[in-house]
Amino acid sequence: GPKSSFITPEKRAKLRSNPVKVHFAEEVEVNGHSQGNSLLFLPNVLKVYLENGQTKAFKFEPSTTVKDIVLTLKEKLSLSHIEHFSLVLEQQFSSNKLQLLHEDERIQQQVVQRKEVHDYRCLFRVCFMPKDLRKLLQEDPTAFEYLYQQGVNDVLQERYAVEMRCNTALRLAALHIQERLVSCGQSPKVNLKTIKTWGIENFVSSTLLRNMREKDLRKAVGYHMKQSQSQYDPKQKVDQARINYLEELSDLKCFGGKSFGATLM
Repeated sequence: GPKSSFITPEKRAKLRSNPVKVHFAEEVEVNGHSQGNSLLFLPNVLKVYLENGQTKAFKFEPSTTVKDIVLTLKEKLSLSHIEHFSLVLEQQFSSNKLQLLHEDERIQQQVVQRKEVHDYRCLFRVCFMPKDLRKLLQEDPTAFEYLYQQGVNDVLQERYAVEMRCNTALRLAALHIQERLVSCGQSPKVNLKTIKTWGIENFVSSTLLRNMREKDLRKAVGYHMKQSQSQYDPKQKVDQARINYLEELSDLKCFGGKSFGATLM
């Protein structure tokens, strides 16, 4: 199966020599057909969706808790600052509605047996934001990379659509493109040809694509790239480009749970 981009070569070698007891699988198939629903592969196998696009299968017992799964993922992904992470349930047709799962909740009794549970997906996310992004980068670069990928995914999936203004979305697209350029060893200077080659749809939400002509979108993103260029060191590293992106994103109230909806039971 595909290798996780979050696992270091050292960790991979260690796992080969001393495999963990929890079994993960990329897919469960019976007679060539994918089994289960969005939450479960099988009645006792939970699907956990990661921000790098992978799906992990986790076999659970009656006593298995949310914390057990989180700690196993900590080992699998070589994370040290696990206190920032948790499992959440996402309502399938409403990506901006997430239910945080408490670490003591038992998967079988309190998660799987919830009403309409088949309409949910279980995600592994950074739920408790670090106060200092640079400190997280220094102390746990894997967690920082995961948070950055989560931020990018959230923007493209429109999790913050309620308060995301057009200008903010365009600035984030510009910062995302600059991060890609720096990652590829290219100059982060404006290059509209690059945007066209990569496809603007990889950097903006489907709503923006519907509401603006592609030519106008590229022009607007190019303008914001020029604006941010004047603020940052042209020789900036990938990590700084990612910090710039997350700092822009952190201005949104919805980011990091600074503002959230609650349902009274």
